[in-house]
Amino acid sequence: MTAPVTAPAVEPAVRCLDRTGIQPWLPLLDEWLLPGNAYSVHHTWPLLYRSDGWGSFFAILADDRLVSHCATRDVTIRGEHGAFDATLLGSVATDPELRGRGLAGRVLAAALADCDARGRPVLLWAERPELYARHGFVPGRPERCALLARRPLTAAAGEVRLAEVRDHGAIHALHEQKPWCVVRTAAETSGLLTTPGLRAMVSERDGAVVAYACCGKGADLQDHWHEVGGADADVAALLQAAMHHCGQIEAVLLVPPYRPGLCDALGRSVVDEFCVEGPMTRSASGGALPACWIDGLDSV
Repeated sequence: MTAPVTAPAVEPAVRCLDRTGIQPWLPLLDEWLLPGNAYSVHHTWPLLYRSDGWGSFFAILADDRLVSHCATRDVTIRGEHGAFDATLLGSVATDPELRGRGLAGRVLAAALADCDARGRPVLLWAERPELYARHGFVPGRPERCALLARRPLTAAAGEVRLAEVRDHGAIHALHEQKPWCVVRTAAETSGLLTTPGLRAMVSERDGAVVAYACCGKGADLQDHWHEVGGADADVAALLQAAMHHCGQIEAVLLVPPYRPGLCDALGRSVVDEFCVEGPMTRSASGGALPACWIDGLDSV
């Protein structure tokens, strides 16, 4: 039986840990963030927690045990007005026995102070926006989603199959063509495409990959097509065939704002459209962030 966690007599300082420093606590983070899930945090947010990840971790440790934590990852984003540097923040978690004591607020404040000192705006996916509004976050732009229903297969998709390692270079090249995206290296794209729980599909025509689409990522975004690349017509045909391949009757597609014609290309496959809140944003200057889009593979 595990001994109960007690609050420390003296409040310990918030520490900034690297990937090596947070590694011993990954099983504990699995318990806090993904209880009962078959996928771990290093499957779900690989660029933070996997051995080849490079996140920063703000943590409070008491009696040699992690009691509160959040994670950040610096990125360059191409948006409406060109490229800018930003930080993605997530995995805010506290030991369940010590919640309500302000520990999460302390690690969050430390992470934000670090971002402010470096002049980096912050994006955060929030389940409880009111908690983060106290720290200066404002609601993000709504994001468009489409509910897709499987339709009979057509020949328009070309050859549709699961992506293989030999396709990673072509997929990265299609990612690089997007007007709005998180800038990645080819190695980062390849690493993300090997994430457990991810289904990456490609459409090949005349021996060349012309489109790709990704569904799921560890415990996150299951039955959601959250990243696509290629021309709208090719992506639409790929998605229709990919739903058959994955045994999906219905699925959700996150529609990038720079693809206003994708739902039209999908035609009768779209049975409903709706919006969800995008990531909350915060800037030390108080100004609004440029319009941008974070693909699901990059989200934390």
